[in-house]
Amino acid sequence: MSDYNKHGFFSGITEDYSNYRWFKGESKNPYQGDQERPLAAQFWEYERDFHMDYLDRADTSVSLADAYKQWKAELIQEHLPGKSPNPYGDQTDWEKTFETGRKY
Repeated sequence: MSDYNKHGFFSGITEDYSNYRWFKGESKNPYQGDQERPLAAQFWEYERDFHMDYLDRADTSVSLADAYKQWKAELIQEHLPGKSPNPYGDQTDWEKTFETGRKY
């Protein structure tokens, strides 16, 4: 089997990056300065970190797709709400924000 995904990036895993929303194996963040989706660069960084952590795991009995789903749910429910606290509670729809790169 090849160690490269369908886009030609070395991944260390045989699956491609179709599980990911933002990170596609690039070596540099392609969303830096994106005015249309100002949060995309940050989400790319989060997904890249997840990817590197997944590759470093000793136990990869959990599929990439399942691990990603769990990671994304935890990111949206636990981490992202802490990014925009306000005295009235965070009203941001983080699921929609993660999908679009824009804050809702």
